[in-house]
Amino acid sequence: MNLVERIRMIIEKADIDAGVAVWHIESGARLDVNGDAPYPMASTFKIPILATACKQLAEGAISLDARVPLADVDKSMGSGILPYFESGLQPTVRDLLTLMIIISDNTATDIMVDYLGGAAAVEAYLHELGLTEIFFKLNCKELLRQAFPPEVADLPLEELVKWTTENDILRDSLPFSKGPENNVSTAAAMTALLHLLYGDLLPAEIRQVALDILYKQQYTHRIARFLPLGTRVASKTGTIGGIRNDCGIIRISETNHVIVSLFVEWDEAPVWNRPAAHHQRVFEVETAMGGIGRAVYDEFASLD
Repeated sequence: MNLVERIRMIIEKADIDAGVAVWHIESGARLDVNGDAPYPMASTFKIPILATACKQLAEGAISLDARVPLADVDKSMGSGILPYFESGLQPTVRDLLTLMIIISDNTATDIMVDYLGGAAAVEAYLHELGLTEIFFKLNCKELLRQAFPPEVADLPLEELVKWTTENDILRDSLPFSKGPENNVSTAAAMTALLHLLYGDLLPAEIRQVALDILYKQQYTHRIARFLPLGTRVASKTGTIGGIRNDCGIIRISETNHVIVSLFVEWDEAPVWNRPAAHHQRVFEVETAMGGIGRAVYDEFASLD
């Protein structure tokens, strides 16, 4: 059974919809399963934001040491720690990029999007690189509020969070669209972006900044789930509703690296308010993702 067949078998057994794209850096070998199909990026769109920041760093337009004040209006719902900090805090650009990637801090993300010139600046850079299958339209705050009925979407953050304990989100809303009006990508395009970041797109010192941040990823329970202990993965996850994504570079050895972009959807609606069933289904989905990560690792580990 070849790697594509193994990936297809894992997807079918887990009853998930998935797009997968693999690119072995040293050999140039590439393969995919539904790699050209668009999927909502969820927080994997923070990789394109990191790439845009690195471009502006290379141009001297921004500095890693510049400090950006935190204001209450910046605070976004969802993942992260900055909403719990007092306004007036002044993290550096490096701090914000690190928070954005390694714990998926939505507030740090939105601050950086504004700092870089808005969502349009990020999308324009991706299309300039030829990655025209990636669309980035909305920051975290804008995207997440689209998942709520209009009558509650503008509630204060605390009230909106409370509302979610008793009500389901709109699962046919914009954050789940696969069209260019949403933040979407194909697995192949995201893998190509990671390949550019690892390659010579950026000056060596800026490239190292990006990789150092990605290697500090704290959410390692998907692609990296079953990899040998100590395996480093430069990655970013994404989650909203039944979307579970993970995209990254697996370091098999110093001279052996493989990129995997994995976009997954599953039907969360029947279990969103049933904690035991929800945890069980998430376990099954992320176990499948880990199985794909391990299958990719095993395929290319033999090249060492």
